[in-house]
Amino acid sequence: MDSRVKRGAGRVPPPGITAMVPCYNEIDCVERAYREIRAELARYDDVELLFVDDGSTDGTLDAIKGFAAEDSRVKYISFARNFGLEAAFSAGFKYASKPWTVQFDADLQSPPHEMHRLVDKALEGYDVVFAVRENRQDPWHRRLGTWAHQTIARRWLGIELPQGASVFRIVRTSVAHKVVDSRLSTPYFIATAPLLGARYTTLPTAHQPRLDGQGKWNLRKLFSHAVELFFGFSFRPLTWLVGLSGVVMAAGTAVLALALTGRLGPTAIELAGLVAVLVALALLMVVARYLVRVMRVQAIGVPRYQIREANIPIRAAEALYGYETPDVSGHFREPEVWEDAS
Repeated sequence: MDSRVKRGAGRVPPPGITAMVPCYNEIDCVERAYREIRAELARYDDVELLFVDDGSTDGTLDAIKGFAAEDSRVKYISFARNFGLEAAFSAGFKYASKPWTVQFDADLQSPPHEMHRLVDKALEGYDVVFAVRENRQDPWHRRLGTWAHQTIARRWLGIELPQGASVFRIVRTSVAHKVVDSRLSTPYFIATAPLLGARYTTLPTAHQPRLDGQGKWNLRKLFSHAVELFFGFSFRPLTWLVGLSGVVMAAGTAVLALALTGRLGPTAIELAGLVAVLVALALLMVVARYLVRVMRVQAIGVPRYQIREANIPIRAAEALYGYETPDVSGHFREPEVWEDAS
């Protein structure tokens, strides 16, 4: 637990809350998610339920529009295509209108009835409270992958992040805006929030098997996620390879000297050359990865996502075309558009 927060400041009234739910092809889950999250939100007066549709093609958006038609507290944003989870939560945090935002998964493996515990913990003086899944009910490869990449990040690469933290979390919305607006190649929230100095802690919460639909995470996505974390928040891989290159260079000089004096045969020289080439290639690959990171950061004019439609005001730069967005009745209207300051 983070020790940077002083306790005993007294309780404060329940806050305004945005419940944010990223969705991608979750037609089998989204209705149950809406029903159960809405029931938990009944504890509070000032709430909204924000769905971020990440380019679904299975009817998820139509279901969300149905919820919005019957409940004015339901807001939605729909991407032009699938931009990924990081883009979805970035949009959700950016367009959340309440002081606090709670992020859910549409599959509800983290039960919504645990939300009030996150809220109570946050009101002790934290900016972020991450849920840590007790008795995690996921396939072994997901449990192993999460443990491995978080352990490597913390112990080997010096990246500060809460061990076991999940996407089920409550965040002070103003802090979430800082994370989303940070000039990083990817807004990996679990690592970015500590990097910015946010006061955070973790809270053990219940976890249950996925009841409907199919999980979207596989080994390829887990590996890609880990690479983004490692190269996005640490320069140690580059430092290690530069050090190894120095060792190989020194060894190569020694091999060359021995070869010139006739003490080494051609086989040893060829092996030494092969090792040098492999290390050089590895170094080039790592440098290229960091260059890609820099290019992403510098590409300020390229948005992380494009919004095709929404029932809330959207930024002009993030609207796909014409700024026309269909409302929940199917008629087109001209929504409010936030003009970017220039």
